[in-house]
Amino acid sequence: MKRLGLFMTVIMILCITVNAQKQSNRTLVAYFSATGTTEKAAKQVAEVTGGALYEIQPAKKYTSADLDWHDKSSRSSVEMADALSRPALRSQPKNLAAYDTIYIG
Repeated sequence: MKRLGLFMTVIMILCITVNAQKQSNRTLVAYFSATGTTEKAAKQVAEVTGGALYEIQPAKKYTSADLDWHDKSSRSSVEMADALSRPALRSQPKNLAAYDTIYIG
């Protein structure tokens, strides 16, 4: 399973690299990472594209119980099942209109 995730990350980075080389734009790489895995991938994408990095942070931090996806009543499970129950954000990225490309991971 880890190999598949790594393979998909490499393919994504290669695709983004090709796209970034074709365009002269400002890129925003926005990510949410509860455990740090997505943060690592987002940093690589930002480095490859020369993009700005933005961490999406919920107004109320997640606890380990909130992230227990085995529990269907946990905060993360409820939010994934219902887009209307997504959390409020601590802040919004500034000047979104200044970016030509936005990658969210």
